[in-house]
Amino acid sequence: MKKGVKFLGISAAVTLFSIATGALATAVVDASSNTEQKQEGKTDKQASKRLAKAGYVFRLNQDARISLHAHKAATLPKEEVQQLINDRVLFKIDQVSSLRNGVQVHLVDQTGKHQGWVNIVSDLYNINSKKKSLRPLIKAELKVMDYVDIMNMKTAKKQMKKVTKIANKLTGTDKAIGQTSVKELQKWLGAMEYKDIPALLIGEYPRY
Repeated sequence: MKKGVKFLGISAAVTLFSIATGALATAVVDASSNTEQKQEGKTDKQASKRLAKAGYVFRLNQDARISLHAHKAATLPKEEVQQLINDRVLFKIDQVSSLRNGVQVHLVDQTGKHQGWVNIVSDLYNINSKKKSLRPLIKAELKVMDYVDIMNMKTAKKQMKKVTKIANKLTGTDKAIGQTSVKELQKWLGAMEYKDIPALLIGEYPRY
């Protein structure tokens, strides 16, 4: 009987330990979930204001997905998104949201009827990046970013001087776009974050 009592005591202890461990794990998961929920609501006001100034110059890529909320799984029906792509609807970015390594931006069209969240890297592009007159500048800027990606900062700084010269030689509206892009690229060099990608280079960088 004593052995039986002892065995039952050990079993009970193991059960209590399992329950306690499970409760602790649940608490850790809940805490993690709560932290993530707080992060999801974070908006970068400075980046939002900067990209909003670019105006209605963004279009959706062919494989774009539009989320109903930032960093959430729910998306607009594929058919609706495809119609926006086919109609070549122009959008403006009015909000930037970061969560861990991901950056999403909120788009709205000129009517205000079509809007949603997309990935800043893969879902859209700046229509000005397709202008032949701006391609030399864009290629030069991308070289700067390529050098930074491989941590060749010395060469990146030298390339930055070439970028500035190219931008200064532009004329008309191209010059304004180019000089703005140079300033934004200089800011990107400070932190090298997706939220700071120059508006002109959205859809161009990263190159993969």
